[in-house]
Amino acid sequence: MDIELNKFHLDEFQTVRIKITILLTFIISLITVILSYSIYLSYENQKLVEIEDDIKLKLIQVIDAIDKDISQIFKLSMEEDTFICLYNLTDYQKLCINNLNNFYIEKKSINPKNIKIFEGKNQSGSLILYGYRYKSQKEYFIVIGKDESYLKNDLEKLKKSIFYSIGLVIMLSGFLAYSVSGRLLEPIKKNKENLENVLNIISHDLRTPITIIKTNFYLMKAKNFQNIENNINQIEKNINYIQNILTNIEALKSVDKKEIEEININHLVKDVLVKFENKIQEKNLRIVFSEKDQINTNANYVDMEVCFSNLIENAIKYNEKNGIIEVEFDKSKIKIKNTGKSINKPEKIFERFYREDSAGTIEGLGLGLSIVKKICEKYGFKISYSFRDNMNNFIIKFR
Repeated sequence: MDIELNKFHLDEFQTVRIKITILLTFIISLITVILSYSIYLSYENQKLVEIEDDIKLKLIQVIDAIDKDISQIFKLSMEEDTFICLYNLTDYQKLCINNLNNFYIEKKSINPKNIKIFEGKNQSGSLILYGYRYKSQKEYFIVIGKDESYLKNDLEKLKKSIFYSIGLVIMLSGFLAYSVSGRLLEPIKKNKENLENVLNIISHDLRTPITIIKTNFYLMKAKNFQNIENNINQIEKNINYIQNILTNIEALKSVDKKEIEEININHLVKDVLVKFENKIQEKNLRIVFSEKDQINTNANYVDMEVCFSNLIENAIKYNEKNGIIEVEFDKSKIKIKNTGKSINKPEKIFERFYREDSAGTIEGLGLGLSIVKKICEKYGFKISYSFRDNMNNFIIKFR
């Protein structure tokens, strides 16, 4: 039986991974740019407010000097890139204290027509100006200015720092996004690989029994349906095997609430062993019982039958010829042991689709023990595995 698989190559995962990486990187970069731009505007606004506050403070000092002693203006501290111009509109005199490039003081007469009077804040090129008309004993027009070129230089440096920071963030976020997208896609990739694997296994495992059934039907026809007991037995055996595969696949589905009843585990396990009587005889296995107690639990009967059918089948499948299966009923736990080799990767034994025999020489989908684990978890039972005294030990604790 061939099952055609829609090939979903690794490069498709890579394509999706790259798309997720680009999306995450874009989002992080956009947030970084917005935050950086906000920081830039905040810094620029803060510096402009500081400049304006300095100018207003100078204005207050100039007005105070006019009221008390105008010569005090010469004693005012003058920061770099700052100037003060005092226009005497009564005597038409001009006094400038300039520290824009080189500090100097200028006194001269003025033509009132050349004076451009304004009130409040003004801008002239890189100069921030603040004009104020003040009347005391005489009328004055005060202009205080500051060159903001240094601020532009600082802002240019900040822009470069922000630009490099954004570039670094984009690189780091790209690396981080690529790593995160890989982790996000890994379970999907693993499930896809598991699905392909199980489909291949189903294809392989169903092909053999179907071929045997077809062959036996052909032989039965060839013998004109005479002496066909052996053929019928072969057909029945392989149909049971196919049914077992379908049962395990069905058990993988979410377990709905089912009818709960009190079950005697001792009786149930013995009934399960009867089902596998032919397989037990084929390997000439010896069954050893140790019934210290009767174990009863509340569960769904079908669930418990599937659980112990898988455990018993596993004990038969991975046993050696002329081996032993020991079943021990002890208080609130049951132990199922079998001779055979130890498990190479015991930590993976309850994982879905894990098969100890990777070569495929032993029948099975690698679902049995994962189903057992799932059923135990449903009812709060604890299942464990160990290898002791050359025997594989499975223990289920019911409470």
